[in-house]
Amino acid sequence: MKHTIRLISLIATACLVSTGILSAQQRISGQVLDARETTVPGANIYLENTYDGASSDAEGTFSFPTGESGDQTLVCSFIGYEDLRVSLFLNGRDTSLVLILKESAQAMEEVVITAGHFNAGDKKKATILNAMDIASTASALGDIYGAFATMPGALVPGEEGRLFVRGGDSRETRTYMDGMWVQSPYFTKVPDIPTRGRFSPLLFSEMVFSTGGYSAEFGQALSSVVDLNTNGLEPQDKGSVSLMSVGGSVSGSKRWENSSVAGTLMGTTSVLHHRLFRPRVDFLRDPRTLDGNLMFRKRVGEEGLLKIFLSHNRSSMELMVDHVAEDTCDRLALTDRSGFGTAVLTGRINENWRYRGGVAVNLDGNDMVYRSLPIDETHRSGQAKLVVVREGNLLRQLRLGAESGLETQEQSVRTEPVVRLFARDRWSAGFLEGDLVPHPALALRLGIRLEHTSLTESFRVAPRASLALKTGEKSQVSLATGIFHQNPGFTCMKWKPDLEPEEATHVILNFQRESGNRILRLEAYAKKYTKLVTYQEPDDVEPDHYRNDGHGLARGIDVFWRDRGSIEGLDYWLSYGFLDTKRRYRDYPETATPSFASTHAFSAVAKYYFQRPALFTTLTLTYASPRPYQDPNSAGFMTGRTPAYRDISMGITHLTRLWNRRLVLHVNLNNVTAFKNVFGYEYTQEPDAEGVYASRAILPPMDRQIVFVAILSLEKL
Repeated sequence: MKHTIRLISLIATACLVSTGILSAQQRISGQVLDARETTVPGANIYLENTYDGASSDAEGTFSFPTGESGDQTLVCSFIGYEDLRVSLFLNGRDTSLVLILKESAQAMEEVVITAGHFNAGDKKKATILNAMDIASTASALGDIYGAFATMPGALVPGEEGRLFVRGGDSRETRTYMDGMWVQSPYFTKVPDIPTRGRFSPLLFSEMVFSTGGYSAEFGQALSSVVDLNTNGLEPQDKGSVSLMSVGGSVSGSKRWENSSVAGTLMGTTSVLHHRLFRPRVDFLRDPRTLDGNLMFRKRVGEEGLLKIFLSHNRSSMELMVDHVAEDTCDRLALTDRSGFGTAVLTGRINENWRYRGGVAVNLDGNDMVYRSLPIDETHRSGQAKLVVVREGNLLRQLRLGAESGLETQEQSVRTEPVVRLFARDRWSAGFLEGDLVPHPALALRLGIRLEHTSLTESFRVAPRASLALKTGEKSQVSLATGIFHQNPGFTCMKWKPDLEPEEATHVILNFQRESGNRILRLEAYAKKYTKLVTYQEPDDVEPDHYRNDGHGLARGIDVFWRDRGSIEGLDYWLSYGFLDTKRRYRDYPETATPSFASTHAFSAVAKYYFQRPALFTTLTLTYASPRPYQDPNSAGFMTGRTPAYRDISMGITHLTRLWNRRLVLHVNLNNVTAFKNVFGYEYTQEPDAEGVYASRAILPPMDRQIVFVAILSLEKL
């Protein structure tokens, strides 16, 4: 097992950051009205730079607990109104307010384009999840991608740990941080053992998960984009120490008047965990990691902000890999190193124009010994990007930008002689996109992206369009379409670098209704794939065997429902996705449903807070219908079906005190009922005397996981 529980402490850390959820030292309540003294239901009210907040109910009233103290800023926002900011001094006593919102002179948010977009933040009206939701989703274990897997249209296959969206594989989803490409958002993958995302959700103030039809600013993703926006200035000095059954961490932040710095250092090892819960994997050396990140923030001028983010990770493991097909068992030793850094500056040129410019550097290296062969892999990239935005009345936003970058990938097998495979790409792109709002109930977004890649010395034009129409006071419909390109992966390009980019066309129709603390989303979509890469067999060394003659289709319906507040203390959401997809790509001899796709997927997530004792409980139920696989004992291609995937996970968090400091105690249980999930089967290459191919089920490293966490805040109460 590698990193499947590394970020479980985020659940408890989130509770420290958002202590009001578990320790109601004081309560902020009141009512939200407009200038005509009409109640405003569904407004977002929160303390700035914290996760403490609530939404106003049908009567415009709100109430939430908080453990913050001292000078704070309360923010109230709602579509069609200007944000209201109120300065407060919190001294442990309850506070009651009447908040009067002023209608926005630019009603650009009277209607928002929601087709294909799930926002996860604290300041958006269309917010679906926030950082606390992601950190506390029991089945996700603090993983951003695992939490997004509870959204309709998304899957994280158990043997992969990566995000698969609407019939596309994990490579078709790209991650950006503050607008800059993150080359390796996951830890390194080893056969049949799930990986996970590298970053904590608590680093981000907003997380946008686009299941399709995304902005022209982003490219090189056939299916989906995850856009992560890091936090601003740290609100105060703080620190914490955590001990887990899988390791420990220290974190802290320092705030000055116009700048701040924050950092985290975490070390994990599975030694104790594997002694308590024996994995199926034969580890010769248990997985261990050392991970650190550093964030520096500084105000520049009146409205500018410089963000610098640096992260580094090193992990290692050694295990035996069983190859049923070849009747062998081979040693795999892996050391993974990853470094990522960004510097992004945002600011305003004048009253109408603002800008965002940045650079990013990615460096990933893997040293591997597999089947007695030393293999070194390196993946490097650098990117520079500039985006300028003009704000107006009828044309609410005009965005234009340009980017350029260099990416290299290399694989060396240290034999005699050394075998070296290499691919390099210089790319450049520009985009133009505008939001037109001719009426408060109508919004139109038109965009175009132009990309050039040095591998094929060709240009690609990708038009995008979205439309949103308000159908009622609380409902709207959206339509989005566009063309998207992505270069083939290194596994193909190392043999034939001049392969053309693959292409997908998206069409998405969305209906969304929000009423108070409840939200309903219905979405239908269709994706057409062209120019997918095909080959005769994996790692085919003949360049002529790689072609862009593959194709595919994915279509489906997604349903999402969330209710926060109908029952006091209870927050839950339900999601369902129907997927019909087929494609001919890779070494598929004919068109078929890919092995990672489930026709039906359902998730239910519930969270409840018990006042006495102070317990925060989370429960996740997940179901995915059987997936296809290739069974050589049956006629036809991809006709086998795995059992359905089922999982029930839960977490329990208790906040108490130790040495006059906050102490968080947390336990997380995955697959509580120990369902026997099967992710596929491996078969021998040759049949036995009776003509039957022997098989072995691909199973999770362990059926059930239990993780314990204790986090102590360093500040005295």
